[in-house]
Amino acid sequence: MSKMAPATATLAKGLEVLEALADLEEIGLSELARRLGLSAPTVFRMLATLVACGYVQKLPSGRYRLTLKSWEIGAKAVRRITLRDVARPFLERLVADAAETVHLSVAQGDGIVIIDKLDCRHPVRVDTFVGQRAPAHGSATGKAILAFEPKERLDALLPDPLPAYTARTITSRAAFERELRGVRRLGWARNREEWRREVCALAVPIRGAAGAVVAALSVTVPTPRFTADAVRSRLLPALMREGAALSREFAGTQG
Repeated sequence: MSKMAPATATLAKGLEVLEALADLEEIGLSELARRLGLSAPTVFRMLATLVACGYVQKLPSGRYRLTLKSWEIGAKAVRRITLRDVARPFLERLVADAAETVHLSVAQGDGIVIIDKLDCRHPVRVDTFVGQRAPAHGSATGKAILAFEPKERLDALLPDPLPAYTARTITSRAAFERELRGVRRLGWARNREEWRREVCALAVPIRGAAGAVVAALSVTVPTPRFTADAVRSRLLPALMREGAALSREFAGTQG
């Protein structure tokens, strides 16, 4: 990290505390300090400020957890994303035709974030939520976006080896680049338990003005239902159809 002014460095540390709490149900001061590699007094001061501002709650047990204030800010930002509004009818048709949970996701750093979703009616389905983040290299949506990024951006985003999340995660940069070439050739991406066990997905890129990839549309399926026949006959045709239609519609809104 480049050298920061003291006030900027303090803000950055406070944001690190928020991001760490976002991944946890609740946590004690000492454990949080160890996770962040900061001193307990420093983390205590950050937490005290966040509690005073309403972003963090201190429990009677002395442990800390996030309040909904961060979610409220994020929800306001999501509502301003025009793509989400344009995409909703296409998600509705896709969830009806594919009969599986569907997501609309955008890139954020080296990951993707779900900005909208619709659940299928199956009693057994994949548990996800709007605002959830996933590693780009371990998700179908991430692959659908990364496949169309310039090489210099991929070099900046992706280390070698890539982090492993399951036994199926592609960790070799060379192997992952081959995967992305396949996505560009086929026009769609696949994830078979590469981020979470028993979870598979298909995704297509969504394009905006001048053909630039701005998001990805996906269907997410428990592994037992992710059969070759389901992919070929139902999931992929519906996804390709709605993805292409959404790209045309969204590009038209930017003209």
